[in-house]
Amino acid sequence: MPFLICLFLALIVAIFFIVRKVIQKKYNDFILQNSIYLKKLQEINCKYTFFNHINFNQSHTYDNENFYGDISCLDCLTYQLQFISTKVIDQINKEKQNGILYTEYQKEVVGLAEAGKFLVDIGKLKYDKLVAIEKQLISQTMLVKPHTNFYIEISLYCSKINGRIYAKKNKIFYADEILALIKRLRNRNGTFYNDREIWNSICRVERGKVSNKMRFSIY
Repeated sequence: MPFLICLFLALIVAIFFIVRKVIQKKYNDFILQNSIYLKKLQEINCKYTFFNHINFNQSHTYDNENFYGDISCLDCLTYQLQFISTKVIDQINKEKQNGILYTEYQKEVVGLAEAGKFLVDIGKLKYDKLVAIEKQLISQTMLVKPHTNFYIEISLYCSKINGRIYAKKNKIFYADEILALIKRLRNRNGTFYNDREIWNSICRVERGKVSNKMRFSIY
Protein backbone atom coordinates (compact mmCIF):
# COMPACT_ATOMS: atom_id res chain seq x y z
CA MET A 1 0.00 0.00 0.00
CA PRO A 2 2.71 2.58 0.89
CA PHE A 3 4.37 1.73 -2.43
CA LEU A 4 1.18 2.46 -4.37
CA ILE A 5 0.73 5.77 -2.50
CA CYS A 6 4.30 6.81 -3.36
CA LEU A 7 3.76 5.78 -6.96
CA PHE A 8 0.52 7.78 -7.10
CA LEU A 9 2.18 10.86 -5.61
CA ALA A 10 5.10 10.56 -8.04
CA LEU A 11 2.61 10.35 -10.92
CA ILE A 12 0.81 13.49 -9.72
CA VAL A 13 4.13 15.37 -9.45
CA ALA A 14 5.14 14.22 -12.94
CA ILE A 15 1.81 15.33 -14.40
CA PHE A 16 2.14 18.69 -12.61
CA PHE A 17 5.53 19.36 -14.16
CA ILE A 18 4.38 18.24 -17.62
CA VAL A 19 1.35 20.54 -17.48
CA ARG A 20 3.52 23.36 -16.19
CA LYS A 21 5.99 22.85 -19.04
CA VAL A 22 3.18 22.83 -21.62
CA ILE A 23 1.72 26.07 -20.23
CA GLN A 24 5.17 27.68 -20.13
CA LYS A 25 5.74 26.74 -23.78
CA LYS A 26 2.36 28.17 -24.71
CA TYR A 27 3.27 31.52 -23.14
CA ASN A 28 6.77 31.49 -24.65
CA ASP A 29 5.46 30.72 -28.13
CA PHE A 30 2.85 33.47 -27.91
CA ILE A 31 5.44 36.05 -26.85
CA LEU A 32 8.00 35.02 -29.49
CA GLN A 33 5.35 35.31 -32.20
CA ASN A 34 3.55 38.42 -31.01
CA SER A 35 5.78 40.58 -28.79
CA ILE A 36 6.25 43.95 -30.52
CA TYR A 37 9.22 44.79 -28.31
CA LEU A 38 11.03 41.52 -29.05
CA LYS A 39 10.54 41.84 -32.80
CA LYS A 40 11.95 45.37 -32.82
CA LEU A 41 14.82 44.32 -30.56
CA GLN A 42 15.74 41.48 -32.92
CA GLU A 43 15.74 43.93 -35.83
CA ILE A 44 18.11 46.21 -33.94
CA ASN A 45 20.35 43.26 -33.00
CA CYS A 46 20.79 42.38 -36.68
CA LYS A 47 22.34 45.80 -37.31
CA TYR A 48 25.21 45.34 -34.86
CA THR A 49 28.28 43.11 -35.01
CA PHE A 50 31.03 43.49 -32.42
CA PHE A 51 34.68 42.51 -32.64
CA ASN A 52 35.80 39.54 -30.56
CA HIS A 53 38.23 40.06 -27.70
CA ILE A 54 41.77 38.76 -28.28
CA ASN A 55 43.73 37.96 -25.14
CA PHE A 56 47.34 39.22 -25.10
CA ASN A 57 47.96 38.45 -21.43
CA GLN A 58 51.43 37.12 -20.64
CA SER A 59 52.81 34.94 -17.86
CA HIS A 60 56.39 33.86 -17.21
CA THR A 61 58.12 31.84 -14.53
CA TYR A 62 61.68 32.36 -13.26
CA ASP A 63 63.62 29.89 -11.13
CA ASN A 64 66.25 32.52 -10.33
CA GLU A 65 65.37 34.96 -7.53
CA ASN A 66 67.70 37.64 -8.86
CA PHE A 67 66.08 37.65 -12.30
CA TYR A 68 62.61 37.55 -10.75
CA GLY A 69 63.53 40.53 -8.55
CA ASP A 70 65.14 42.51 -11.38
CA ILE A 71 62.52 41.97 -14.08
CA SER A 72 59.33 43.98 -13.67
CA CYS A 73 55.95 43.45 -15.31
CA LEU A 74 56.66 46.59 -17.35
CA ASP A 75 59.94 45.08 -18.56
CA CYS A 76 58.11 41.96 -19.68
CA LEU A 77 55.41 43.93 -21.50
CA THR A 78 58.03 46.12 -23.20
CA TYR A 79 59.85 43.04 -24.43
CA GLN A 80 56.70 41.35 -25.76
CA LEU A 81 55.46 44.49 -27.53
CA GLN A 82 58.47 44.29 -29.85
CA PHE A 83 56.73 41.38 -31.55
CA ILE A 84 53.00 42.00 -31.13
CA SER A 85 52.61 45.81 -31.25
CA THR A 86 50.83 45.85 -34.64
CA LYS A 87 48.27 43.27 -33.51
CA VAL A 88 47.81 45.06 -30.19
CA ILE A 89 47.13 48.43 -31.86
CA ASP A 90 44.62 46.77 -34.18
CA GLN A 91 42.81 45.20 -31.21
CA ILE A 92 42.79 48.47 -29.27
CA ASN A 93 41.13 50.19 -32.23
CA LYS A 94 38.58 47.39 -32.55
CA GLU A 95 37.61 47.59 -28.89
CA LYS A 96 37.27 51.37 -29.14
CA GLN A 97 34.92 50.78 -32.07
CA ASN A 98 33.03 48.27 -29.92
CA GLY A 99 32.47 51.01 -27.36
CA ILE A 100 31.08 53.41 -29.96
CA LEU A 101 28.80 50.76 -31.45
CA TYR A 102 27.54 49.55 -28.09
CA THR A 103 26.64 53.09 -27.03
CA GLU A 104 24.62 53.47 -30.25
CA TYR A 105 23.00 50.08 -29.61
CA GLN A 106 21.97 51.09 -26.08
CA LYS A 107 20.42 54.33 -27.38
CA GLU A 108 18.33 52.40 -29.91
CA VAL A 109 17.17 49.90 -27.29
CA VAL A 110 16.21 52.67 -24.86
CA GLY A 111 14.14 54.24 -27.64
CA LEU A 112 11.94 51.17 -28.01
CA ALA A 113 8.32 51.25 -26.86
CA GLU A 114 7.47 49.68 -23.51
CA ALA A 115 7.15 45.93 -23.20
CA GLY A 116 3.74 44.32 -22.78
CA LYS A 117 2.28 45.14 -26.20
CA PHE A 118 1.34 42.34 -28.57
CA LEU A 119 0.28 41.99 -32.20
CA VAL A 120 -2.91 40.08 -31.32
CA ASP A 121 -5.32 39.84 -28.39
CA ILE A 122 -3.95 37.72 -25.53
CA GLY A 123 -7.21 35.81 -25.10
CA LYS A 124 -7.32 33.79 -21.88
CA LEU A 125 -3.59 34.16 -21.19
CA LYS A 126 -2.67 36.06 -18.02
CA TYR A 127 -1.27 39.48 -18.88
CA ASP A 128 1.00 39.76 -15.81
CA LYS A 129 2.54 36.37 -16.53
CA LEU A 130 3.02 37.28 -20.19
CA VAL A 131 4.87 40.47 -19.25
CA ALA A 132 7.05 38.67 -16.70
CA ILE A 133 8.09 36.02 -19.22
CA GLU A 134 8.51 38.63 -21.95
CA LYS A 135 10.98 40.54 -19.76
CA GLN A 136 13.00 37.34 -19.25
CA LEU A 137 13.10 36.73 -23.01
CA ILE A 138 14.05 40.34 -23.65
CA SER A 139 16.94 40.02 -21.20
CA GLN A 140 18.12 36.86 -22.98
CA THR A 141 17.82 38.52 -26.41
CA MET A 142 19.81 41.66 -25.55
CA LEU A 143 23.28 41.66 -27.07
CA VAL A 144 26.00 41.04 -24.51
CA LYS A 145 28.27 44.02 -23.94
CA PRO A 146 31.48 43.48 -25.91
CA HIS A 147 35.00 44.21 -24.69
CA THR A 148 35.49 47.97 -24.87
CA ASN A 149 38.39 48.56 -22.47
CA PHE A 150 41.53 46.88 -23.80
CA TYR A 151 44.19 45.75 -21.35
CA ILE A 152 47.09 43.34 -21.03
CA GLU A 153 47.79 41.58 -17.74
CA ILE A 154 51.37 40.52 -17.04
CA SER A 155 51.97 37.84 -14.38
CA LEU A 156 55.46 36.85 -13.24
CA TYR A 157 56.21 33.88 -10.99
CA CYS A 158 59.23 32.71 -9.06
CA SER A 159 59.75 29.00 -8.57
CA LYS A 160 62.16 26.55 -7.07
CA ILE A 161 64.27 24.60 -9.54
CA ASN A 162 61.80 21.71 -9.11
CA GLY A 163 59.03 23.94 -10.47
CA ARG A 164 57.24 24.77 -7.20
CA ILE A 165 56.01 28.37 -7.40
CA TYR A 166 56.34 30.43 -4.22
CA ALA A 167 56.06 34.07 -5.35
CA LYS A 168 53.99 36.07 -7.81
CA LYS A 169 53.63 39.64 -9.05
CA ASN A 170 51.28 40.97 -11.68
CA LYS A 171 50.07 44.22 -13.18
CA ILE A 172 47.36 45.29 -15.62
CA PHE A 173 48.26 47.77 -18.37
CA TYR A 174 45.50 49.68 -20.18
CA ALA A 175 45.35 51.03 -23.72
CA ASP A 176 46.78 54.53 -23.15
CA GLU A 177 49.79 53.20 -21.28
CA ILE A 178 50.37 50.48 -23.88
CA LEU A 179 50.17 52.91 -26.80
CA ALA A 180 52.64 55.26 -25.10
CA LEU A 181 55.02 52.33 -24.63
CA ILE A 182 54.70 51.29 -28.28
CA LYS A 183 55.53 54.85 -29.33
CA ARG A 184 58.72 54.72 -27.28
CA LEU A 185 59.59 51.32 -28.77
CA ARG A 186 59.32 52.72 -32.28
CA ASN A 187 61.81 55.46 -31.52
CA ARG A 188 64.91 53.63 -32.68
CA ASN A 189 67.73 53.46 -35.20
CA GLY A 190 67.77 50.01 -36.78
CA THR A 191 67.89 47.58 -33.87
CA PHE A 192 69.05 50.21 -31.38
CA TYR A 193 66.46 51.81 -29.11
CA ASN A 194 67.00 55.53 -28.47
CA ASP A 195 65.10 55.33 -25.17
CA ARG A 196 67.56 54.03 -22.58
CA GLU A 197 64.82 52.68 -20.30
CA ILE A 198 63.38 50.66 -23.17
CA TRP A 199 66.79 49.22 -23.96
CA ASN A 200 67.42 48.31 -20.30
CA SER A 201 64.02 46.59 -20.02
CA ILE A 202 64.71 44.42 -23.06
CA CYS A 203 68.20 43.52 -21.83
CA ARG A 204 66.87 42.47 -18.40
CA VAL A 205 64.31 40.16 -19.99
CA GLU A 206 66.90 38.70 -22.36
CA ARG A 207 69.22 37.89 -19.45
CA GLY A 208 66.34 36.28 -17.60
CA LYS A 209 65.92 33.67 -20.34
CA VAL A 210 68.89 31.74 -18.94
CA SER A 211 67.26 29.82 -16.10
CA ASN A 212 69.04 28.03 -13.28
CA LYS A 213 67.74 24.74 -14.64
CA MET A 214 69.35 25.50 -17.98
CA ARG A 215 72.63 26.47 -16.28
CA PHE A 216 72.71 23.20 -14.31
CA SER A 217 71.96 21.21 -17.46
CA ILE A 218 74.88 22.87 -19.25
CA TYR A 219 77.23 22.28 -16.29
